[in-house]
Amino acid sequence: MALFTATPARRRAVMIVLLTLASAGGVMRLLAPDPSTLRDIGTLLLVLWLPAVGNLVAWFVRRIPRKVPPATAFAAGSAFSPQLRVAIEPQGPAPAEGSTVLVVVGQRGFIGRLGGIREGRLELLHPQGALPYLAQGAEFHLLVGSTPFAKGRVLGALDSRLRGNDGGGPEDAPGADGPGDGDGD
Repeated sequence: MALFTATPARRRAVMIVLLTLASAGGVMRLLAPDPSTLRDIGTLLLVLWLPAVGNLVAWFVRRIPRKVPPATAFAAGSAFSPQLRVAIEPQGPAPAEGSTVLVVVGQRGFIGRLGGIREGRLELLHPQGALPYLAQGAEFHLLVGSTPFAKGRVLGALDSRLRGNDGGGPEDAPGADGPGDGDGD
């Protein structure tokens, strides 16, 4: 075993030594006359509490729970629910239907899967992050692994909530009761 292998016990011992030296520096500084070398040495020793506090802060930071990383693949057996209609121009052998593809827009990549080359339907794994870059008319490239196989263009959204239909919600539908609907109640 190497002499300088970091273990929890050695870290704890170093913390104790640093805090002991810092405490000794504080006592020296307190007891030494004001303009003296002994007081200056005490000041230097007192600074040794900084690495110990840094280690303590790092220990607390390691205790903060990490966020769950986002999914990088579709759940096995999940139903295909496309968000976009796309026009696809194959430029190589097409992958099997339902295969995971990488949708590249500029320098950004998004995970998705196709409902087939002919149908032109695209499902995105994380649509909330991808849809702002895949507006109607946006051009993209499709890759399987690192191999490009098609170019495409967005024709439109399949889900009315994604189309940005002038901000109207269910309350704007004909016959919906609400203020200003003109029925007098």
